[in-house]
Amino acid sequence: MIDPLLSPRTSDDWRTYTPVLRAKASEWKALARLSPGVRQRITPVLEFVPDWKEPGASTTTRKRRAPQSPEEYAQRFIESCVTVTPNGTRSFVYFGLTSPDGAWHGIDLWHEFDARVSPATGVLALADIASAGLSPALTRVTSAHGTCGLRVGIADVNGALASRIRQALQSLGVTPTRAHVILDVKDETSAFSHDQLRLALGVVEDFASVTVLGGVFPKDLSKYREGIATEPRKEWLTWRSEHCVTPNGARLLSFGDYTVQCAHYEPSIPVAGTVSLRYTTDQDFLVFRGVKSNSVKGVGHDQIHGHCRLLVARKDFDGAFFSEGDQRMQCWTDPTDGPGNAEQWRTAAIVHHITHVVAQVDDPTGVSITARAWARAQPDTPCV
Repeated sequence: MIDPLLSPRTSDDWRTYTPVLRAKASEWKALARLSPGVRQRITPVLEFVPDWKEPGASTTTRKRRAPQSPEEYAQRFIESCVTVTPNGTRSFVYFGLTSPDGAWHGIDLWHEFDARVSPATGVLALADIASAGLSPALTRVTSAHGTCGLRVGIADVNGALASRIRQALQSLGVTPTRAHVILDVKDETSAFSHDQLRLALGVVEDFASVTVLGGVFPKDLSKYREGIATEPRKEWLTWRSEHCVTPNGARLLSFGDYTVQCAHYEPSIPVAGTVSLRYTTDQDFLVFRGVKSNSVKGVGHDQIHGHCRLLVARKDFDGAFFSEGDQRMQCWTDPTDGPGNAEQWRTAAIVHHITHVVAQVDDPTGVSITARAWARAQPDTPCV
């Protein structure tokens, strides 16, 4: 994996990448499969997904693996956030997909966070600026930890923003120097220049970190035809352009994105999707789209073998040694190797994406050419 190529970690906060991960099985597995060097260079936003559904009847006496109640669902989420946050790193926990005050199914989620997350960990609360002061439990958490993340939307960026941030942090018991500001522009990646954002924040150097977060990936793949499609990574291209024109002495803002998912959350629809693969290059998302599996028509998950053969033949394939996600895609080119499933394809895509962005942020020119050349020159490793 690319860890030997990464430059030594520095105190430059802008070099830390912030991916948003909606906490589902693929996302948890992706975090666990990142190489240590890559994991040390990210500060993920772990979004609590309020999609728990009461399980149906069971015909077995074995203990079920899925959470059996909302309380267990919330408990597992919080405990998993601690587990996937190594010493010396940060993760943000976000409950904003539920309600402004973190109430869900009669559970005060911030109260549960307070009871289960020690201030000694790097797991921090992330609150919307409008939700500051709405939850006493959230205030207890932020005051006890002495630090937090504050999420700001496009509608919040105006002449009153600096004052609103000061008031929000005061209500949360956190000083600006211990606050991490995340400016979430979603898919409106060109709404504000970095100069405009710095101006709106006031004394931008006061904050522990400032991140611009965006994402342009569509909510589903229905806009793409069967075959290979490209989607420009406008969030990265915009950030990189702004980064390069930042005046000398001005604070450099960090980069964040929604990996290979849509910036706008919608509950999952319980229908089978197409056999498709997503892959990140320096400037684009590649979408290898197949059709739905249909055993009657003789079309199944083995479509993934064709997708991966097309992928690894491309010049912009980063190589099997680049990340564990790339290795799985290389292995799926072999029809004697199992084709995997939708959860595994998503995991591989996320692992690759996070690794690729870390390589881009680390590279002075913002591309992965050096890491790709090195990875592709490494000997093949056995598929497991």
